[in-house]
Amino acid sequence: MKEIIMKHKIAVMAGLALVVLIGAGVLYSQQKTRPSAAQSSAAQQDKIAALKELRDSGVITAQEYDSKVQALQASPSVASPASATSAPAHGSKIAWSSTRPIEITDPVYQMTAYTMEIPAGWKYAGIIARPAGCHSNGAAIKFTAQSPDGTTAIVFLPGVAWTWSGSANMQKIMEQSHCPGIDIETAASFLVNIAVPNLRPNAKIVEVLPLLPEGQAALADQLEKSRQQNAVMAQQYNAKPQKLTLDGARVRIQYDREGQPVEEMVSAVINCNETAMPALFNQPAYQQRSCSSRGTSITRAPLGHLDELMALAQYKSLSKTLVPKADWQNRLMRDQQAAFQQAQAENNRQFQAIMQKGRDDNERLLANGRAFNDNLRASTDRALAADRAKQDAIDASAHATALYSLDRQEFKNPTTGQTIEASSQYNHQWMSSDGQTLIQTNDHTYDPNGKVNPVNTSWTELVVK
Repeated sequence: MKEIIMKHKIAVMAGLALVVLIGAGVLYSQQKTRPSAAQSSAAQQDKIAALKELRDSGVITAQEYDSKVQALQASPSVASPASATSAPAHGSKIAWSSTRPIEITDPVYQMTAYTMEIPAGWKYAGIIARPAGCHSNGAAIKFTAQSPDGTTAIVFLPGVAWTWSGSANMQKIMEQSHCPGIDIETAASFLVNIAVPNLRPNAKIVEVLPLLPEGQAALADQLEKSRQQNAVMAQQYNAKPQKLTLDGARVRIQYDREGQPVEEMVSAVINCNETAMPALFNQPAYQQRSCSSRGTSITRAPLGHLDELMALAQYKSLSKTLVPKADWQNRLMRDQQAAFQQAQAENNRQFQAIMQKGRDDNERLLANGRAFNDNLRASTDRALAADRAKQDAIDASAHATALYSLDRQEFKNPTTGQTIEASSQYNHQWMSSDGQTLIQTNDHTYDPNGKVNPVNTSWTELVVK
C-alpha cells in the first residue's frame, strides 16, 4: 500500500475509538435477589468507575458524570440475577439464554435513537457519535456489548470518509488542508490497511474473507439499482456516469486480550463514487473519488469459539432487535437535508468562483494578445519615424544637446503623436491612455497592459523622438 495511506491511516480512524466498560454501571437488569452490603458497595464502585471511563472518553460530560454519581450514591444498588450475570468459562460452549433491552441515546438531541436487545448480564455502553474532522461520516451508532470477562463482545463503530484525486494540484491542496487523499476503494484494503492496524495493532490477520453470500447478494442488488439511477441522471445532464463501488469484506484476526487468547471477525462495507472532472484552462482532466464506510463491526470470542458464537440463532437475529426511533430519525433527516443544502450552496459558490477565475484568465490572455499587436504596430511606426528623424537630425541637434546636458529626452506617443519630455535614465516609457500617467522602467520585459488599472486604462510605450 502506498506510503501516504500508511502515513495518514491514524487520522482516518479518529472516529473508531472503542467504548469498553469495565464495570456494570449501565446494566438494566431488574433486581431479583438482594445483594449483600459488600456486594452492593463493590457494584456501586464498579458503576462509578464505568461512568468515569465514559466521562474520560467523552461519551458523557463532566456535569452528567457528577449528576449520575450523586444519583448512584443516593439510591440502592441494582443487582442482576445470578443466572443472568454468570459468564461461560473460557473453553465452554458460548450461549445466552435471555436478553435485556438497552437504549442507544443521542447526546446532542438528548433523546433515544435506537433500542436493542443484548445478552442478559453483559456490560454495555453506546451513543450516537458525531466524530469531528475531515474523515467524519456524520451521526452514527457507536456501542460495545461484552461479557463480564470481556472475552466475548459485539462492537460497532461509526463509519469514516476519505477522498482521493488524480490531480497533482488537488493532492497538494488536500495535503495542505491536513486531509490528504487516500487511494483505497475496496473493503478488504480498508480493513487490512486502516481498520485493523489502528484498532488492533498487535493482532495477527488470519484470513481475509468476502461477506456471506446473502450479504454479497444484498450489496450487488443495491449497487445495480444505484448504477441504474446514476445512468439516468448522467443522461439527463448529458454527463458521463460516475464509477460506483459498493464492496464488503471480513477479516479474521487473533490476539491476546489481558492474557486471554481471543479471535475477532472485523467487517466493513464501503461505497465509492468516482467522477471524471473536466479540464479547465491550465488544469488537465482528472478523476476524483469520494469513499465512506458504513461502519465497522467487530465480533469477539475466546480463541476457537468465534464460529460457534456466530452460528448461534440468537447472534444471527441480534441485528433484527436494533430498532430506530421514528422521532429521532425524522429530526436527523431534517438536519442532514439542511446540511446537504448548505454544502450544495457552498459547492456552487466555489464552482462559480472557479468559472470566474477562468474568465479572468482568458481575458488576460486576450489583453496580452492586444498588447502584442499594439507593440507590433508601434514597432512599425518607430521604423517610419526613424526615417523622418534622420531628416530632422540636423535641426534637432542643438535641442538634443541641451536635453542631453540635463539628462532629459523627448519621447513621442505613437498613438496620439504627443511629445513628452522625460528623464533619459530609463529605457522604456509607458504612457496611460488618458495621457496623465507615465511609467518609466529599465525592464525590457515589463508591460503594464493588463496589470496596472486594467479596467480603465491601457498603456502605450513611447518612442524616442
